[in-house]
Amino acid sequence: MKTAGIIAEYNPFHTGHKYQIDHVKGTLSADYVVIAMSGDFVQRGTPALLSKYVRAEMALRAGADLVLELPVSCATASAELFARSGVQLLDGLGVVDTLCFGSECGDTEILMKLAGILVEEPEEFKSALRRNLKEGMTFPKARSLALGEVLPGNESEKYQQVLSSPNNILGIEYCKAILRENSSIVPTAIKREGNDYHENSLFTDSFPSASAIRNAVIQSAASITPSLADLACNFLPASCQELFYDAICKNAFLLENDLDSLYRYCLLQENETSLCTYLDMSHALARRILACQDQYETFSQFADLLKTRDITRTRIQRALLHMLLHIQKAPEQIPYARVLGFRKNSSALLGKIKKCGSIPLLTKLPDASAVLENAPQAMDLLNKTTFASNLYESILAQKNSASYVHEYRQQIIIV
Repeated sequence: MKTAGIIAEYNPFHTGHKYQIDHVKGTLSADYVVIAMSGDFVQRGTPALLSKYVRAEMALRAGADLVLELPVSCATASAELFARSGVQLLDGLGVVDTLCFGSECGDTEILMKLAGILVEEPEEFKSALRRNLKEGMTFPKARSLALGEVLPGNESEKYQQVLSSPNNILGIEYCKAILRENSSIVPTAIKREGNDYHENSLFTDSFPSASAIRNAVIQSAASITPSLADLACNFLPASCQELFYDAICKNAFLLENDLDSLYRYCLLQENETSLCTYLDMSHALARRILACQDQYETFSQFADLLKTRDITRTRIQRALLHMLLHIQKAPEQIPYARVLGFRKNSSALLGKIKKCGSIPLLTKLPDASAVLENAPQAMDLLNKTTFASNLYESILAQKNSASYVHEYRQQIIIV
């Protein structure tokens, strides 16, 4: 039995993601595909467009066999921690043979070579990194240039191009995590097809970016171009279009500015000391937040206002979200696997995980306290994730005038 793992956000799920699952099952001959997926908040520091249950069902309808939830502090962490947590989760199942991920270059060997340097951290690299950071560069740029100094001159330019693309960078983080965890999982890069990761427009002749689909929903919600949401639906697999269209029509989606009242409330309570307890927050950013808090209009506007030369907008958004959710750290190790959904015909996979896995498989949330009774840190992690989902559900229910459903009463998805 060959099992492949994919670490994803599916924000939202689209035809490019379906292509990846089909490739894994077809070209790579995987019997099962397991997804480690972000929950209701994502790595860019915002709520997911659609709830984790809708996105899990999309993935299952498109061919995935099992969808597991990354804890909220992992799903909203830096690329390094996000990748590490995803690898740990899949590794803990004891059944995953290969980790498949999209990248612009599609060259696993190159990504593993760069990951090896970052894991070993030769002195030449560390010295260059410190110098670049001291000069005020953002960490991604500082690290990229530092790697260029370590690589042979005839290879430096080629590898710099690899390091300029977001999915390549995330792929390197996956490879790093596999090396550091000494995992038996084999990384497999799949060349990304279609639109660029940051492309905000939809083109009918290629796979979309998730950003372009979200942008279409944003413009439609603002009545700038109402038909764009209908157009975006065409970039989802046929099996997922009804779920997407139903959510959009019912206003059952969240945008980053839907949390503005909560952010204003939180900012009124914080000081520099309290802010600096949150993940991704620095003293410099905390001081800037406090100096600018009276100018808060929307989340998007405030993140732009806080942006400086030496800190990325994404990190600012993550820091603000961690303040909202009171997230102070990410776990060193993933202690459980929370099931969001599975396919009925994947019982053999679930049975093998229960037999071979090194972490408990949680299928019924109300039973989790008994399963994790001797693991207080694991229970704390689950409680924080449950709180985040309840917050998301509360805002979503208020927005679309629906009934609120507590996380403990949510049903896992079975397709």
